[in-house]
Amino acid sequence: MPRYRITIEYFGAPYAGWQLQNGPTTVQGELERALETVVRRPVRLQGAGRTDSGVHATGQVAHFDLEESMEPRRLQHALNALAGPHIRVRGMECCDDAFHARFDALSRRYRYRIALRPVALLGPISWHPVWPFDPELFGSELARAKGKRDFLNFSVPRDDGKSTLCDLLRAETVREGAFLHVHIEADRFLHKMVRSLIGAAFDVARGAHAPGLIPAILESRFDGERFWAPPQGLSLERVTYPDGYSAGD
Repeated sequence: MPRYRITIEYFGAPYAGWQLQNGPTTVQGELERALETVVRRPVRLQGAGRTDSGVHATGQVAHFDLEESMEPRRLQHALNALAGPHIRVRGMECCDDAFHARFDALSRRYRYRIALRPVALLGPISWHPVWPFDPELFGSELARAKGKRDFLNFSVPRDDGKSTLCDLLRAETVREGAFLHVHIEADRFLHKMVRSLIGAAFDVARGAHAPGLIPAILESRFDGERFWAPPQGLSLERVTYPDGYSAGD
């Protein structure tokens, strides 16, 4: 049974996230619908990460199995014709039967795009805050989160018994023109963890809380109100694997 690995880009606003749900339209659901149309039987996709409602991707990775081999380029073309205008399969290849898009991933990298002024062209994939803030203070506060830590307090718990320990490998900002690009990479992420971290750093940068808020939350020394960044600025950019495969950009 051949296994295929695909790289997917999508505009997340029309979808209730990546993961298949009963009722709401999701990215996984639309791709599985397209695959079923092509191969004339149900096909289950396994994604590298479960992006939330309204979150985008340029480098989501998934895998699926077919009963018969198909030429990857032809299959990719068919999926792009059927999946709708907001989803694009960027690449497709045959892979090892043991490959797993989620469990084999070494790291995931996200970008959060903050518009420093009103923008039009990239507005739908950016967040333009209504409050003034200090970008340098934002970056220095966010950097406090780096390291291997328990990020339970920066998540919406799923109560699934799984570990909440994550190794945050990168947490930095780059200012480019009208945007502050926030790059966050870790071995794994918890539910809404990135948006929670962005929100806490932003609270400090706008003067709502003193510097050191992120360590205080990590150490359960803070139980007050705090801001959670909205989903539209967030994109899953890259997933890396031990075999050297690296999707994104």
